[in-house]
Amino acid sequence: MSKKRMLILGGGLGGLAAAGHLRRLLPREHEIAVVEKNETFSLCMANLWLMTGERAAPEEGQRQLAELTKKGIEWIRGDVKAIDPSGKTVRTSDGTLDGDYVVIALGAERAPQAVPGFAEAALDLYEVDGALKIREALADFSGGRVVILVSRTPFSCPSAPYEAAFLIDSFLRETGIRDKSEVAVYTPEDQPMPVAGAAVGSSLVAMLEERGIVFHKEQIVMKIDPAKRRVLFELEETSYDLLVGIPAHRAPEPVRQGQLTDASGWVPVDAASLQTRHPGVLAIGDVTAIRLANGMFLPKAGVFADGQARAVAENIAADVEGRRGQSQFDGYGYCYVEVGGGQAAYGAGNFYGLPGPRVTLEQPAARYRKEKLEIERTALALWDWVSGIA
Repeated sequence: MSKKRMLILGGGLGGLAAAGHLRRLLPREHEIAVVEKNETFSLCMANLWLMTGERAAPEEGQRQLAELTKKGIEWIRGDVKAIDPSGKTVRTSDGTLDGDYVVIALGAERAPQAVPGFAEAALDLYEVDGALKIREALADFSGGRVVILVSRTPFSCPSAPYEAAFLIDSFLRETGIRDKSEVAVYTPEDQPMPVAGAAVGSSLVAMLEERGIVFHKEQIVMKIDPAKRRVLFELEETSYDLLVGIPAHRAPEPVRQGQLTDASGWVPVDAASLQTRHPGVLAIGDVTAIRLANGMFLPKAGVFADGQARAVAENIAADVEGRRGQSQFDGYGYCYVEVGGGQAAYGAGNFYGLPGPRVTLEQPAARYRKEKLEIERTALALWDWVSGIA
């Protein structure tokens, strides 16, 4: 069995899970390298806790990527600049790399510039600095209009805008200024989390209405006027005192330039194996486009990246050993939706179901909030195992 090299592009949840499973499955003679520009790993769900102040500092949920070497995984710190999928060659800011297998786990690139005025006016929930700025703004908030704005679809973590609305509502109630405030969500979607189905969407809308959070559907933002504190949509406009924004998302530039995307703007892959049209090149997580039986696309969520990483690692390991890989990603996923007051709703189901996803949503309960906290603990425990910290 000849020596092989696996290049994992991206050090997020999917990339690190793939690297960890590969290292567990393959002898040390085979090289596994993770290319990631950031020094640390963390889960984006922590941004909500930073926003509310439940999490004091970002460092509480971060891990150093340099620790990967303790488990025989190389960390190459650098930007991915170009990908040649045919030659399985990757050009980075640290040099050019060749691999026998390439796993693209670069996630989605934020594009705040897609909406004029967004970068100047909106506090970006999807960035750590943005979450901290939202916390500061809420601490100084004495009442007014809070708008949670979804710029474009698709976006990572489909529940996050609604969780932000619920948690901000809860915060304003705890500080005694909810009666002086308005909370509203504006989104291009026709319902919250549309891929999960009409029943799930209706249930979430009802939860919003119960708390006096106004849901504005099918609203496509054209621009934001920071000076006047106005958001202009295709057919109407609204004002804000505090604007929490979800920026537009797109596939990273090297993925687009490498002609790995299709008309969707994302990387098409086989739904079960995550194989791209280039042999030995696979893609997982938010960067992918997986069309479901109902014509919609698989949501961009960490739970799917984690499951896909396992399938990809098992199939690569089998191929290295001269066996036929039989692992398949089954499309099962789940999501916790925090609603404030120490509670969360829980949705789960088979997104590969026929004639479409079969997903149910359980009503909010304290135990689901505890389970969500456990998800982060488990993910960081996986990291500790991979890196050898524990």
